Amino acid sequence: MTREELRAVFIEEAYEIIEQLDINIINYEENPSDKEILNGLFRGVHTLKGSANSFGFTALGSFVHHFEDLLDRYRDLETSAPSNVVDLFFKSVDVIKETMQIDMSGGEELPQSYHQTLDAIKQQLDGGNTPPENDTEALFDLSSEFSDFTPHERSTLSQSIQDRAIQEGKKIYRIVLRFDPDIYHRGYDHGRFFHLLKEKGEIIESTWSLRDIPDSVGFNPEYNYWNSVEVIMLSSESLESLSEVFMFVEPKEYEICPIENESIPRKVEKIASESENQNASESKSVPHNGKEEKRSFVKIDTLKLDELFDSVGEMVIAQNFLAENEEILRLASPTLNRTLDNLNKITRLIQKRVMALRMVPVHDTFEKMKRVVRDASKKVGKEIEFIIEGEETEVDKTMVDLLSDPLIHIMRNAIDHGIEHTLQERLDAGKSAKGRVSLRAFHKGGNIAIEVRDDGAGIDRDKVLTKAIERGLVSAGEDLSDQQIYALIMQAGFSTADTISDISGRGVGLDVVRSSIEKLQGKIEIDSKKGEGSVFTIWLPLTLAIIDGMLVKSGENTFIVPTLSVIESFTPSPEIVHTIKGEGEFVDLRGEMIPVLRLNRVLGINNEMPLISESILMCLESDEGKYALLIDGLVGRQQVVIKSLGKALAGLRGISGGAIMGNGDIALILGIDDLPDLMPMEKE
Repeated sequence: MTREELRAVFIEEAYEIIEQLDINIINYEENPSDKEILNGLFRGVHTLKGSANSFGFTALGSFVHHFEDLLDRYRDLETSAPSNVVDLFFKSVDVIKETMQIDMSGGEELPQSYHQTLDAIKQQLDGGNTPPENDTEALFDLSSEFSDFTPHERSTLSQSIQDRAIQEGKKIYRIVLRFDPDIYHRGYDHGRFFHLLKEKGEIIESTWSLRDIPDSVGFNPEYNYWNSVEVIMLSSESLESLSEVFMFVEPKEYEICPIENESIPRKVEKIASESENQNASESKSVPHNGKEEKRSFVKIDTLKLDELFDSVGEMVIAQNFLAENEEILRLASPTLNRTLDNLNKITRLIQKRVMALRMVPVHDTFEKMKRVVRDASKKVGKEIEFIIEGEETEVDKTMVDLLSDPLIHIMRNAIDHGIEHTLQERLDAGKSAKGRVSLRAFHKGGNIAIEVRDDGAGIDRDKVLTKAIERGLVSAGEDLSDQQIYALIMQAGFSTADTISDISGRGVGLDVVRSSIEKLQGKIEIDSKKGEGSVFTIWLPLTLAIIDGMLVKSGENTFIVPTLSVIESFTPSPEIVHTIKGEGEFVDLRGEMIPVLRLNRVLGINNEMPLISESILMCLESDEGKYALLIDGLVGRQQVVIKSLGKALAGLRGISGGAIMGNGDIALILGIDDLPDLMPMEKE
């Protein structure tokens, strides 16, 4: 693996570690007596420190080094970290995130809070440091940790090393370590390399010079005083293989020399060979111990999963083609039919399992919201009880990555503007002092729902409507449902807040939420009761690669309507069909006037004008509200694999994609939100 490939692996793992740091600190704040949480924090930071320095992330490595010291201090103390230190933990993670980005981009500037936070860490360390108790007499031969031989045996071992090497078919190496004084700041120490060397062979002897070690008063634990450490080891590895252990230190800091001795008799070679054969036979005869083997996991690039999924999609299409092929059906062979049925079952099973590979729990995304809630509640000075439910719910990996930003906006809005502004307001309303915000995920009807609920004051319906009329978004006499009025707060720049907040505002950022959810082929619904609270529900398909759709006919063409947008289908009676001059055709659906959109006319399929009362209408929900789509026929419901239309057709309005049907025909997926914008063409 090249250095660049290793660097890419480090960056991926570093992001995972950094994300987990926030979660661990939140958990530690909730359970300060749990030292294991603090130990987990320390291990993550320690791993990050060593890897960062190895790949040239020097600013990050330097900062993390001191952060690690701070964590280590509270690991040793009986008392837990006070609230101001926990705040410093969070600030440190923020600095780590920013510094990581700067180091990745090759920039030389540091985050604004870098030095301020680093000084705060040093101040904490200076306030609690005690002089080290290590003395020169306490130093011992560290190789005892990595060898099966005790120190008093080593004087006699040196005489038989070469004999053992020949008998076991191994080589003797002399390794000299001359690490620079700053080796610890780079995330390494002698012990780490001893562990790595032990994986390559057996450490026999090590010699440590004590002449440059100061007394306990002048001893600095961050400084390497071991100017020279000599190691003798047995190994069957090559010189190049041993050199890989030291690939992240300077060449001048180590030296590896094989030790040769031609004077040793060669007759022991036969003994060694016999010994090896005996060991081999013994190893073959060793039975399995019967213990259950540990499960192993492999990290896979999501692009490879996408390619696999596309291939499975092609296989499904090919299988459907076989099942619907008229020539094969005419054969009427029971054996062939059983084979095709079996092929269908296997294909569906493979498709299901490949889909499962892309599915991950929303747990990590939900856990990240704890930090958002904590910071937002402190910023506005409100006590918040945060509840998470359904974090084990699984969705497509691609969707999980894109969910964070919309959820952050909604969570901040719930805390800043959903929960009452003052404690007295809550008490007067008969509520608890703590505001309650819940985040819940669940499956429903083949889709996933993510619900953010608060028990605040709710959305003022009249205030929203008045503001919308002032801005010209709706007319004064327009009849709108509560949901349509609440949806107005997701218009760009729309806000009813009396004061401007740097955290959020109902409408400030909610237009971003809506557009982000639409990119995920989902929709967002808002429900609210004044004085009781609000509920924001995000509806998403389980995966972006497959869509659950209704197949409809218009002329000779087949189209797919996403079922997430379908409310109902019906054939209207003549008395509920109306034509309004200058406005178009409408249908009165249970007291609600819904515009009718003729699919064949809008897409230019033909100019036929069938009677609405003799046609099928499909009531759909779009960003602009409900409308009835007039179609020639309803074929059925089916899951289809989404295919891109390519760059040439990417901007085609009213069409969001395509799918290959079982008979080989191509069906276009309708863009439900775009079709109403094409209605003026129909009116003309």
